[in-house]
Amino acid sequence: MARPLGCLTGSALIAAGLASAAILAIAVATGNGVFSPGELSAARGTTRGGVASHAELGTRCDACHAPIWSGDRMADRCRACHTEVATEIATRSGLHGTIAGADDCRDCHTDHRGPNASLTVVDLARFPHDQMGFSLQAHSVSIASGATTCEACHPGSLSTFAVASCAACHQRLDATYLAAHEADFGTSCLACHDGLETYGKGFAHATFPLTGGHGGRACAACHHGATTLVALKDAPTACVTCHLSDDIHAGRLGTACADCHTPASWSGASLDHAATGFALTGGHASPTCDACHPAGRFAGTPTTCIGCHKADDAHNGSFGTDCGACHKATTWSDVTFDHAKSGFALTGAHATASCQQCHIGGVFTAIPTACVACHPRPASHTTGFSNTCQSCHTTRAWTPATFNGPHSFPMSHGGAGGVCSTCHPSTFAAWTCTACHSTASMAAQHSGVSGYSATGCIRCHPTGSGGD
Repeated sequence: MARPLGCLTGSALIAAGLASAAILAIAVATGNGVFSPGELSAARGTTRGGVASHAELGTRCDACHAPIWSGDRMADRCRACHTEVATEIATRSGLHGTIAGADDCRDCHTDHRGPNASLTVVDLARFPHDQMGFSLQAHSVSIASGATTCEACHPGSLSTFAVASCAACHQRLDATYLAAHEADFGTSCLACHDGLETYGKGFAHATFPLTGGHGGRACAACHHGATTLVALKDAPTACVTCHLSDDIHAGRLGTACADCHTPASWSGASLDHAATGFALTGGHASPTCDACHPAGRFAGTPTTCIGCHKADDAHNGSFGTDCGACHKATTWSDVTFDHAKSGFALTGAHATASCQQCHIGGVFTAIPTACVACHPRPASHTTGFSNTCQSCHTTRAWTPATFNGPHSFPMSHGGAGGVCSTCHPSTFAAWTCTACHSTASMAAQHSGVSGYSATGCIRCHPTGSGGD
């Protein structure tokens, strides 16, 4: 028994063959019109592929619709005729190179909608307008004439932009503001605006914060005449470029206004004077600026004491010009001087003496340091002593004195106890034993001693001892 063929019966195969033949015959007779959803567009343009419009293609369906065995896609056939579009896509330039890919033709272009239909159909909500450098984010609201449409900015052709369309719409929104805005920044709206309101009223102005006196000012106050984005960004930020006429210092303090002033106001300026290399301490902190900077003169102001206080120098220059060696910045009377630095330390009784006792007439230079220069030799020192007073005396007082020179004879001999006048009653150049030892007594003790003399005792008694 023969196995059943299901739907593939002989009669079914015959019917399918007849249907296919009928379809083929109709397609040939109508020029494939049986498959067409409608007439092609008759919109004329540049002649490409021998035709100036799609309608002239007639029944040449394969001009746009590649057979499946060819390996081509419809976009390939589009670019074959529209070579300028193919170039833009390949080089990523122009309108199509910016928004389209190699297979995106049908996203915006369609046909078979009649001879008068446009070949370009753009959905404003889907069109990648941001890629064109102008976002529609701020234009998605309705205006007086209705919702924003492509034709509102591109009347007549989507490939061109009507600059006047900005003013046409915005004049209806706020004519007064637009007139002032155009007067300040010109009519080339796209030179600054990008549709995102990047430079709109909500602009943060972070690169130059609008604080203090800068807040609330009109844009044109600082950006007057800026008709391009480059010019808008190139607005100067240095204080002096806008406030040169406000500079009461007439440039004498330079151009770094912010060193003293803040954006709040010109008044209330503050200056860290230490930053100038001259800190205002002590008595310098209270005077007004004019006290040191008369007539607003700041450059070349002296920083040495004598530069400002020459008239206050009670020493008349005899101490030189290094006032800071003795005086402080507090007051003139608050004076200290380390006399040891002069090579003559003030010790003992010298420490309590007044300056005038040694510096008579205010003379401080070439002052002698030898004792005898200030302390004349006493009568008891007429002979036998050099001028080196410090050999016996100290700065505490003249007495008691201690002799530190060569004195072979004991200074404590005979109970003298170091009192010089015991043996030297009138002069130190001479001495006598007879002041304590009578001549008669010594003569009796030295009877029979050859060469004995009452004035030559030390020859035999160099240390004062009887056994010498």
